[in-house]
Amino acid sequence: HALHAVKTGLEMLGDLERFNEEIAKEGVPAFGMGLGINTGDVIVGNMGSAQRFDYTCLGDTVNLASRLEGQSKPYHVKIIIGPKTAEYVRDHYHVVELDCIAVKGKTEGVSIYTIVPNGSVKIPNMQTHQTFLDYYRKGSWTEAISYANILKKAFDGELKDYYDSMIERIEEYKANPPKNWDGVFRATSK
Repeated sequence: HALHAVKTGLEMLGDLERFNEEIAKEGVPAFGMGLGINTGDVIVGNMGSAQRFDYTCLGDTVNLASRLEGQSKPYHVKIIIGPKTAEYVRDHYHVVELDCIAVKGKTEGVSIYTIVPNGSVKIPNMQTHQTFLDYYRKGSWTEAISYANILKKAFDGELKDYYDSMIERIEEYKANPPKNWDGVFRATSK
């Protein structure tokens, strides 16, 4: 299911890109879309009462997927996947860890990931990215910024805006160090 969900999500993004190219010819502004995919147990079916019911899914897994979708914009990526999804698809797609985040309403952090194009991944970039995350999580802000600047052109520039936003966050942390930093970003919005 995780593999099919990611494949479908990437196909949706491809279709949107083609659609935007078509409407651009007519002078219509492009549409954007962010996706959140998470894997786990949920309750699925008709929920409600005899007067009003709806077919839906409920549970922490689907709630996290919704929160991940909402984080695609601040992280400047088109798709964010949860840890189990990343585990299930990493043999088929290039998965890059973005952060460890406690989404709104939660206190415990969860690692979040994105998918980058197959041709854009080179082993040194993946190692440099991991070094960036290690410095970031340790609170070694100057080193983290240095590595983020190096990585702006990595992955064919696909994650440039992500690195820019992380540098902005880290600069804020340098100016106003977070209390009890544990390497987990605590989101304040859905």
